[in-house]
Amino acid sequence: MNTQDIINTFSPAVEKFGGFPSPVKFKIGEDSVIHILGNEIVAEDKDAECTISMSEETFSQVVSGGIDVMGAVMEGDITVEGDSAIAISVQGLF
Repeated sequence: MNTQDIINTFSPAVEKFGGFPSPVKFKIGEDSVIHILGNEIVAEDKDAECTISMSEETFSQVVSGGIDVMGAVMEGDITVEGDSAIAISVQGLF
């Protein structure tokens, strides 16, 4: 899954959800970094109040509803740095 595929996956959900009021960074796999502020999604590594990291496999499971975000955080499959309350809202995107 490349960075543009990840952005395309996030876009409809972020538009519907209304985005994030604070900057959030997603690290998906080894190479993809996505920065979201409000409804703007860019493939840049900018400063953020919360960084959420996961493997591509975990991201795919989150998107499909196969796993719960908070459960994955508790299991260590998703790492959250910064404002962990934002991670809870990620499940609402999908």
